[in-house]
Parts: sequence; structure tokens; C-alpha cells
Amino acid sequence: MRKAKSAVALDMETGELALTREPGSSAWGANCQSSDYVNGAGPSSSRQGAGNRAEEYMADNTERIPFTGGSSALPKYRSTTHELILSTIFKYVMWVLAIGPWKCIKAVSWLLNKWQRFVYPLSYALFYGSDAMDKTMPTVRAVIIWAWNTSSLALHFVDVILIFVVINIVSQNGNGWVSITMGLLYFLSHYLMAVIMYMENDRPIDCPVYTGVDFLNFARRQVDVLFFDIQLLSSVVHSNIMIEGMTQMMLQGYEEARVCLHMIMNSLPACIILGVLYDAIFALKDQFKHILERKSALNAIYAAFMLAVLNVVDKFIRLSLADPWLHPLNEDGYPLLYMRSNAARLPRALMLDFVFRCNVQLGENNDRLTLRPLYDKYVINCRGEAKHLADGHKMYLLRKALRTFNKGSVRFNKAEEIARKVDRHITRDQTLSDTRTVREVDASNIRPGPHLAKMLEEVLSETTGFDVLLLGDNRFNDESVVHIVEGLRHNLYGLKIRELDLSNNDMADKAAEAVATYIMQYKCIANLNLSNNLHLGPVGVKGIASVLSEDIALERLDLSGCDVGGEGAAALGAMLKANRGLRCLVLANTRLGAQGIDSICRGVTKNTTLKELDLSRSGCDDKAAGHLAQVFQQNNTLEKLHVGNNRITDIGAKLLADSLQANTGLHYIDLAGCPMDKSWKKLLHNIMKGQGPPHLQ
Repeated sequence: MRKAKSAVALDMETGELALTREPGSSAWGANCQSSDYVNGAGPSSSRQGAGNRAEEYMADNTERIPFTGGSSALPKYRSTTHELILSTIFKYVMWVLAIGPWKCIKAVSWLLNKWQRFVYPLSYALFYGSDAMDKTMPTVRAVIIWAWNTSSLALHFVDVILIFVVINIVSQNGNGWVSITMGLLYFLSHYLMAVIMYMENDRPIDCPVYTGVDFLNFARRQVDVLFFDIQLLSSVVHSNIMIEGMTQMMLQGYEEARVCLHMIMNSLPACIILGVLYDAIFALKDQFKHILERKSALNAIYAAFMLAVLNVVDKFIRLSLADPWLHPLNEDGYPLLYMRSNAARLPRALMLDFVFRCNVQLGENNDRLTLRPLYDKYVINCRGEAKHLADGHKMYLLRKALRTFNKGSVRFNKAEEIARKVDRHITRDQTLSDTRTVREVDASNIRPGPHLAKMLEEVLSETTGFDVLLLGDNRFNDESVVHIVEGLRHNLYGLKIRELDLSNNDMADKAAEAVATYIMQYKCIANLNLSNNLHLGPVGVKGIASVLSEDIALERLDLSGCDVGGEGAAALGAMLKANRGLRCLVLANTRLGAQGIDSICRGVTKNTTLKELDLSRSGCDDKAAGHLAQVFQQNNTLEKLHVGNNRITDIGAKLLADSLQANTGLHYIDLAGCPMDKSWKKLLHNIMKGQGPPHLQ
């Protein structure tokens, strides 16, 4: 009997790949229609088109291999009855163990987020109050937060120990079911923590089939929770700095529901103790009379109750303080609040690590701070997807670095000096050197989120010391660039940027007008790069040109890849007639055409400072070359001209050659990609070298 073969076919209705067999096999017929569609034939021609089907994919025995967490893009396969039964069992087991509790966790998380929105004004006040303290007394703030975190963790573990003491007291007095209930509540909180870890990190995004591997992953997370508690306990002993930072990196990305569950699970035992202590559970009054008569047991119950209440209050305060900078949405549309990793409460170990890396980088790169490689040090992998720092994290770390190295006129008080001595004792390492200063900030391609520009505005409004700001390749839109420029305009120290890079963004006319306002206000930018902003049109270009007529600081303007148009070219030409500071103008890939180039040439003719002009890929033809020839007859200041990849033929080349005979300024011309004879290119280059025209062949 001939062995059946399988092939891959595309289901045109579902868009999925389907596994098909040749005629005569047991599976033929079910997938026949999808196979026919692949071959472009109807059902009647399926047998004739069998030879043109997709390439053989797998043999019969391959069908019996289960795919854990398979995606819709994987081929469909037929499982045996035994495999179907096992997958069904695992599916319902995982639903009971993880998926069902996860839905309850989502509901708790939703309620928590609603509460945090309600107390948002308080969060704002505390956030900016803490931020103000970080500016003038950073070490005092760090010591306070360290003390709070350490006390909170210590309180948690003392509370847990006392609750187990009370469980023992209750069980010894013949109330075992009460002690069992209290113990189960505590272990339930840890079980739900493992549910969060599995559902957010291990479970495949699209998981139609569950196997024993999924069950083992869930069991492994139960063990991880145990080690998590050990790490937290070590944090109390080891000053809650380095180990807390390691724990934070391990847990980054989990929802605040984790801590919310701890709060609830710790409050329920406290309620039970309260009921026992104050006879709220009247049915058990007589059963607990022996406990009420023993002072030692009664004191333990009192202490457990008080510490449980304090623990709940502490957790509740932590949960209520949502960072105003950090409110991205998760896949369900709810604000995603990270556990103790809101921007104002980043682990100190992470901040110290970031500042230390900045210090090393500044030493290696001549005081240039490049953020992208620094941020990439804190990327974790979650279900095969890279999880980056949130906007609030990025900006808070940047602000911390700038405050550390660019202190400006900030003067620390005596409280700060005392706190630094305490801090050196806590950290048990050498203090960070303060000799470095950030001179350049490279924030190119830092994967900005929707909130980053507004946060960057706050950071830029209060920093000083650097004069180079690179923000290219971030896809900032019009509103985002306006926020950034407003931060520069309203800087407390009058920050003056010498080089500003906004290339490869989505800025438009409104953002260009904001940049023009900054130029007019400070007259400090020497290098402005606005290239490859496709939405930057004539209106924005006119706004930039209008302030450059009198500005003498700007030396290089790059508008390549922008929609300059005829109106923009006319504005730039008028600007060049009056400008006395610009040295380089880049208009490559702007499709100016002959009319636009004529406007530019009229301005260059009157200009006495422009040294370099780039008109590559700008639609320059022989007529435009004639306009350039007129420039060379009257202007000896221009030294470099780029007109490559244009439609300049031999006619335009002759016009340029004739005009360059008497020109003494131009010494470089780029004609690459122009459809002219090579002899003309050689002639033009020889003219600029002063060799005279060679004989043409």
C-alpha cells in the first residue's frame, strides 16, 4: 500500500495553513477545498492540480506530535483520540489552576486602578514633593525611602511570623479549622502570585492546546514564589538595596494586583483575629475563653492584630500612590501599574546602577551621554517579547543622571551632608565621583511611548550644563516636538542648545514654528537638523526662514527630505539675501524643481557667507543648471555644491563649465548620478583644480 503524503495548503477563509493529504488517504476530502484554492482551481479540477500543490510538508507520524502553545500560523494537525483526551484534561486543569484565578485577579486589578484614579491629586502632590526633595536633598530622600522600604518589609515578615504564632495558639485550643483557614489564606496569596507569574510570563499568547509542559511551568512558578520570599527576607537583612533591585528586575512587568492580593490576604487573618478578640464571632465565644484567660496568648493576638493592621495600611498607601508619569494601558485597556516600580519609587539599586553606567560612558565618550544602549541594559524577555522601560522610568533615570552630574547652582544643606554620611554607611561602597559633566545628550531612537515627550519637557525645563541635544529617529509628532521645545524655552537656567537634532520624526508646521520661536528667543543654535520630517511643509519652512534673516548664530540647516515646495524655497531664498551667519544649507531630496532652485539661487547670489549648498535629488534640470551658472558668475563665496542624482545633461554641464571659468571660490562639485557624459564631469573637476579645460573626445 502506497504511503500517504501530506502537504500544506492555505485556507482562504481563515487565513490559516491546513495540512492536506493526497487522494486515497484517510484524511482526503476534509481539506480538499482549501487545497484547490491554493492551486487556483475549483473542486472539479482538484485531482488534475494535485501535482501543483505546495511542497510535501510532513509524514503521517508527524501529525501525532503535539504543539504546545501553538499559534494560528502553525499547520493544523489531526490528533489521536488519546491526545485529544489528554489535551482536554490539561485544558480544564489549567483553567481551574491558573486561568480562573487570573480572571479574579484582573477584576481586583480593575478595582485597584479605579481607586488609584480617585486619589490621583494626592499622588501628584506627593510625587512632585518627593521630586523637589530629590533636587536639593537627594540623599535625604534616598535614606527616607530606604528606611520606609526596609521597615515595610520587616513589618511584613514580623506580621507573618506573629500570624503563624496565633495560628498555633488557636489550634492548641481545639479550633483547628480556624487556624487552617488562616494558614490557607496566607498560602493562597502566594499561590495567586504564582498565577500572575505564569499568566504574564509563561503562558503563550495564543494557546489552544495545553500539555504537561504548561503544567510543569506553572509548578515551577510556585517554586519561584518561594525563592521570591527568601529574597525579600534577605532584603531586610542586607539593607534592602541590592537584593531589592535584583528582585525588581525579576518582577518588572507584573501588575500591581500582586501587592493588592497581599494586602487582602493579610487583612483577612487580621479580621479573624479581630473577631476572636472582640467576640464578634459570637458562636465561638465559649470556645476561645481559654485564650482570653491567658495573658501571653492574648498579648500575641494583640500584637498580631496591630501589626497586621499596620501592614495593611502600609500596603494600602503604597497601592494608592500611583505615579502621575506612568499610566500606560495593558492589553485589556486598564492602566498598567508596576509593583513598586513607579517612576518615583524605582529601586535605588537600579538608579545607582544607571548612574554608575552613565559615569563610565561619560568617561569613555568625552562627556557624551547616549541613552539607547543604557536603556537597553534593562530590557527583559516576556513570552518571547522584549519588555522595555516605561516612559516614566526612562525620564526619571535621565533626570537622576542629569541632577547627579549637572548640578548647576544647586547648593546642598547640612541635612544633605549628614544623610550622605549615613548613605555611605548603608551602601557600604565608595561614593560616586561628581567630577563628570554631561555636555551632550543623545536621546536618538529611544523607543518613546505616548507620554515621553511631556515628561521630557519637565526634565529639560530644569536641567543645565549641556548644549547638544539629539532627538532623531523617535517619530515625535507635532505636539511632542512642541512639548520638547517648550521645555527648552522655559528652562530655569536659560539653557542654550548649540546643536539640535530632530531628524526622522513626524513633526510638521506647528513644531517648526515652535523651533523658530526658540531660535528667535535665544539665538544660540548653530546646527539645526530637521531632515526626513515628511510632514514639514512650506508653512513650517517659512517660519524657520523668517527668523534666520537676522540670526547670525545658525551655521548649518538641514531640511533634506522635507516638503519644502516652491513657497518654502522662495522663503529660503529671501532669507539668504539677508542672512549673514549660515554656512551650510542642505536641501537634498526636496524636489524643488527649476522654479524652487531659481529662488534659492537668487538668494545665494546676494549671500556672502554660505560655503556649502546641497541640492541632491532636488529636481534640478538643465534650466536649473542655468540658474546655478548665474550664481557662479556673481558669487565667489560658495565652496561646495552637491547636485548629484539630478537631470543635468551635457547642456547643463556646458553652462556650468562656462560659468566656472571665472569663478575662484568653488572647489568641489558633486555630479554623481547625473545623465551627462563623463568627459563633462572630468572637465568640471579639472576647472575647479585650476588645470584648465582638457581636450574633449
